[in-house]
Amino acid sequence: MTIFLIVLSLISDISAAVYAVSDAELYRRLLVFSLFHFIASISASYAMYMMLPPKMRESQTPYLAVGFMFLMCMFLPVVGFVGLFVCVVVAMNLPRKKDEVMWIHNPREELPSHPRDMMYTKLGTGALRDILLNAPDTDRRVEAISSVSHLPRDQRISFYKIALRDPADDVRLMAYSQLDPIEQDITDNIKRLEDSFEQNNSADIAYDIAQQFWEICYLGIADTVLVKHYLNNAKKWCQKAIQIEDRGNFELLLGRILLELNEIEPAMIALQKAKNAKMLDSQVNTYLAECAFRMRDYASVKTYLGSLYTSEGSKLSHIREYWLNAK
Repeated sequence: MTIFLIVLSLISDISAAVYAVSDAELYRRLLVFSLFHFIASISASYAMYMMLPPKMRESQTPYLAVGFMFLMCMFLPVVGFVGLFVCVVVAMNLPRKKDEVMWIHNPREELPSHPRDMMYTKLGTGALRDILLNAPDTDRRVEAISSVSHLPRDQRISFYKIALRDPADDVRLMAYSQLDPIEQDITDNIKRLEDSFEQNNSADIAYDIAQQFWEICYLGIADTVLVKHYLNNAKKWCQKAIQIEDRGNFELLLGRILLELNEIEPAMIALQKAKNAKMLDSQVNTYLAECAFRMRDYASVKTYLGSLYTSEGSKLSHIREYWLNAK
């Protein structure tokens, strides 16, 4: 049947072409050409549809498939027939090449030498943290520590703290070697600020010095025996700044320092002053809630936390939800 349709299509198209160049009248030539070409197109379309693989024929609506092929053959004489035969029939019947390799080898990803570009690579800070915690290879963990040297200071400190608990000496030594310069930079900055304060008794300079001492303690880079010494220095300089000019942010820092020194009542007074100086509730109320909790004033804890707006899923939102639901 398929061969018959192909032969019929060829004979009809040849007859149409021969009659088109005959000496008959123009309208008669057009009419006969159109008739023969129509027969050739419908025959070729159905023949090519029958030549498609069985699965392809079952997945297609016959009328749509044959109709599409008919339009191509009808309005693109010769070119449409040849194009459809090559692009559809031949292509669909050729066996597909099977990929014998079921896996692809990927090269080992090295740690980035410039962590500032880490967000554009496959290795983010989470991957580096996993390497420090779980990689069995010591050299790999050392590479991870060396790769965090250009991260922001607070992020670096968290990695160094993990590395300081590492069982391998090389990892701990690498962390110490990168941690010491941070403390030294802060100490040098404090000395420069103290020299500036001697020349100009500015509240801003005193506040900056207090912040530097506080940062050493807050980041956890100071030795345990020196933490209280740094906190007392931070307290002293913050009080100097307040004596020169009382501001809300000065009182807030003083309250946090006093809270860390476990001086609860003075911390509460300083934080209340910060709040009265128009500091935002989101900046002050968490520390006021901490003071109230240590003073066992649980009703105030609930009040302070209830006034805060927290994003869903954050640690503070869980604490706030607990206290608001507490009876």
